Formats: sequence, C-alpha cells, structure tokens
Amino acid sequence: MTSNTTRLSLNQIRKLKSLTNSKKFNETTEEDIQKQISEDPELYELTDEELAEFNLSRK
Repeated sequence: MTSNTTRLSLNQIRKLKSLTNSKKFNETTEEDIQKQISEDPELYELTDEELAEFNLSRK
C-alpha cells in the first residue's frame, strides 16, 4: 500500500490559500442560518445547554 502523505512546514502551511469564503461567512445572518436549519432535516439548532458544553479552542 502506498502512502499519499504530503509533509509541509509551518511556513508552507501559512502560505496556503484558504478554501473558506470569508465574505460569505461574514455576511451570513441569523435569518440565513435559521432558514438553512429549517430546510435541512439533518440540521437542528443547538440549545443553550448544548452550546455551553463547547470550549473555545483559541480566543
């Protein structure tokens, strides 16, 4: 079995282009999120108790 692993240095990683659409992410409103939740049966809104269980990985 061959390995398709590519090793990158931290500097190389920092130079990679993000695949995230920052503009779309920043422009998404709460109403957009609610609409997405209502239209997708596999999505649901987390309760305050569920959200409280998460920890920020960094600030």
